[in-house]
Amino acid sequence: MLKNIALTGGIACGKNKVADIFHELGFYTIDSDVISRKVMEKGESAYIKIVEYFGFDIIDENENIIRKKLGSIVFTNKEKLKVLEEIVHPAIFDYEKKLRSQIYGKDDKAVIITHAAKMIESGSFTHYDALIVVTAEKNIQLERLIKRDNITYEQAQNILNNQLSNEERLKFADFIIDNSSDIVNLYKEVKRIYNLINQINYGIKH
Repeated sequence: MLKNIALTGGIACGKNKVADIFHELGFYTIDSDVISRKVMEKGESAYIKIVEYFGFDIIDENENIIRKKLGSIVFTNKEKLKVLEEIVHPAIFDYEKKLRSQIYGKDDKAVIITHAAKMIESGSFTHYDALIVVTAEKNIQLERLIKRDNITYEQAQNILNNQLSNEERLKFADFIIDNSSDIVNLYKEVKRIYNLINQINYGIKH
C-alpha cells in the first residue's frame, strides 16, 4: 500500500503546485517546510535547543528566532548547519507523525503526500512508502527562478549549482512528474500519478 508518500523536487520545479493539485484531487497533503518553521516557534520542541546552541543573538525583542540571521550563520558553516538539522529534522518528523495519526484517525484510507525541499539530502524520504520527484528542464528552472526571485542569470545558475541536480534526484524516484510545460500539462501529469497510486492501492480507475 502506498499511503504515506514523499514529494520533492528542485527549486522552481513546481513542487508546491503539484502538492496543491494532489490535494484538489483528493489526497491529503503535509507541507514539511511550513512545519520546519512551526517547530522553531517559541514554545515548540526545537526552539529551546536552537537558542541554547546558537545564543540569544538570533532572537528578536519578542524572543522569536530571526530566521534570516540563523540562515546566514548556517549558510557559511557546514558544522553549524549539521547541528541545526540534527535539532530540527527529528522535531519535524515527530510533528508530521502526529498530523498523520490525526488524518488516519478520521480516514483510514487516506493517502498522505508530505512535501519538502531536501527529502533526499536529509535521507528522510526513506521513511515513506514511495517518493515522487518533480522535475523540469534546467533552462526552464532558470527562467522561472530569475522571474520569481528577480535575480540575474548568474545568481540563478549559482543557486542551481549548489543543489542536487535533477538527474541525481531522479535516481531515487518511484514516480516522476515533469513540469517543463504549462499548467494544463502539469495537471495531466499529476492526475496520471494520482490514478496510478489509487490503482496500486485499491484498483480504482478514474
